[in-house]
Formats: sequence, structure tokens, C-alpha cells
Amino acid sequence: MRMKILTLAGLVAGLLSGTAIAQTSSASNESWMDSFATGGQWYLGASAGGNWVGRHTKLDRYDLGSPVQTKATYDDGYIGSIVGGYGFANGFRLQLDLADRYNQVDQVYGYGQGRGSMRSYSAMVDALYDIPVDFALKPYVGFGVGAATYAPDHIRGDGMPYPAYFGSDRTGVAVQGIAGVAYNIDDNIALTLEYRYFVRPGDHPTGVNTDYQSNSALIGVRYSFGAPVVHEEAEKTYVPAPAVAPAQNVPRNYLVFFDFNKSDLTSDARGIVDKAASNAHSSGITQLEVTGYTDTVGSDAYNMRLSRRRAESVSAELQTQGVPANEIAIYAKGKHDLLVPTADGVREPQNRRVQIVFSAGGANPSS
Repeated sequence: MRMKILTLAGLVAGLLSGTAIAQTSSASNESWMDSFATGGQWYLGASAGGNWVGRHTKLDRYDLGSPVQTKATYDDGYIGSIVGGYGFANGFRLQLDLADRYNQVDQVYGYGQGRGSMRSYSAMVDALYDIPVDFALKPYVGFGVGAATYAPDHIRGDGMPYPAYFGSDRTGVAVQGIAGVAYNIDDNIALTLEYRYFVRPGDHPTGVNTDYQSNSALIGVRYSFGAPVVHEEAEKTYVPAPAVAPAQNVPRNYLVFFDFNKSDLTSDARGIVDKAASNAHSSGITQLEVTGYTDTVGSDAYNMRLSRRRAESVSAELQTQGVPANEIAIYAKGKHDLLVPTADGVREPQNRRVQIVFSAGGANPSS
């Protein structure tokens, strides 16, 4: 049965590799696929923790000299897991997950102290989503489907006539739900804390009349290969419009500052953005560049996302004040091009900013 699991794991690994190759070969012809995959990373991970059988195992046999109808309970056990997969730039991940769950028998009702164990080997394909948030612990959720063994091993109670026991090994379809958080040490290494609810339903071993269910808590580490792609290109395109005569001299450069690890506008920041929008209207400005930045706390990949969210917040407020979306170009620089040079990991308020620049049309520069 273990060979079946390993064979399935090999097939799934081949499918994942083939999918990645197909994405690479077709990227130049499929613009939406290129956007989906750009900036993604392959990764490997390992984790271990506690495993708890989710329900008593109902035992029911009539071929042991006298009928046996009882239930088995289990001690706290363990789970070990290794994963490998691909994380897409939009937060979705697809991975192959190999796991081993094990619990020793505690009691067999009516027959005293229990003996034997319950075990399940599984090979799952998991689809996960990393929820975008503005704090250090990154939550994720997902589900998986695959194959798993259901293997009671010599389960018996001390009061059962020797050598009567329950035990066999069946392989069937399994499903699981996953919820966890990750902490990024750097752009490549993340620590994970994860909960899994696992079910291997139907096709029960001989003498067993309940599905296998388990609850697991795991601590692990995940390593992502390579560096995430740093995007500094404009997110939105615009068509240049003919310059118009200036109505008045106005500032062409505005700085909007943000609180630490935040992308929402404060009241002061909103006032600056609204002033920029008003000046753009009165001066006939037709092109605005909105560029987001961060301080140096955190990984490069995280700060690139945070700087883009800041730029998007400013762009949304400009649009609220009547600036057309096609006149706004959004850029993200993360912790690059610091306004105040600092070492890595420094909370410098002036680096947490968005810069609005009038890039075409309107008045001559005055600041």
C-alpha cells in the first residue's frame, strides 16, 4: 500500500512539473498566464507536530470466537509532513504534500488497556491562498485531495482472547482542510504554524465501521528558491494628451506619508492628495505618476507589495477627486530609492511615502 502512495506522489510531482513547463512555454502567447505566473517561486517545506484521532474507532467483528462490538480510543500521536510546490505571484499556491500520521491505542471499551496503533500515510495535492495583510504573520487557507492509507495495526484489548485483534490496510481517497500562518524571516525562508483537519472516508479496514479523521497542529519551515521578481513598471498605462496652457504655477511634486506597516490614508495624507487632485484640475495636468515606497523593515518582497498598496490607496483617492484612472501611472519601489538613507530594519517615517508627480501638461515647475 505504501508503494501505491509513493507512485501517486510521483505522478502528482510529474503533473506539477509539467504544469510549470507549460506555463513557461506559453507565457509569450498568453498574456493572462504571464501575469498570473510572473514573480512566482518554487518551494520546499517540512513540518512536524501533534496528531489527534478525531473520533473513536468502532470495532465490529463476528469471527473472533465470540462477537466483538466495541470502540477504541487513542493517545496523542504525531504527524510529519514534507511539501513541495509553486507559489504564484497573486498569492495562490499549488503543492504536493506527503504526510505520516500515527497514534497508539489507549483503551478498548469493555476489554481494558488497549494495544496496537492507528496509522495513515497520505499523498495530497493542496491548493492554498496566502491572504494579503499588512502585518508580520501572514495567514493562509487551503484544501487538499489525494490518497491515503487507513491502517489499524493489531488493535486489541487486554481482555480479548489472544491472539484476536483488528488490523488491515486499505488505501482510498482522502480530503483535508488547512489553515495557518507564516512568518517570513527573509525573502526565501518562512516559519509556519498550521492546523489540518484530515478525513479518509469509506472503504474501511476489516472490522472497522467508522471513517478515519484526525486533527493536527504542525510547526514547520518553508524555503522558496530564487528571489521574487521586483516590479517597478507602471501598473496602468495612459495615452499622452497634448499639453495645455498653464492656468497658474502650482507644485508638481507631492509627498504623502504613511504610518508604519499601513497603506490606508491618514486625514493629513488625504488632504495632500486632495490638494494634488485640485491642482491637477486647475492646471490642466493630464499625466500623474504615483510611486509608493516603504522603510527598510521587512523583506524586499513584502515591501514591494506594501508600497504598491500605498500607491493604489493614493490613486483611489485621486480618482475619488475626479482624476481619470487612465491619467494615473502607478509604480512600486518598496524599500529602494530611500528618501532618508538608513540601514536595513530601520523604521524611518520619511521613507514610508508615496510621491505624486505631475509628469505632463499644465504649469511649469515651482517646487
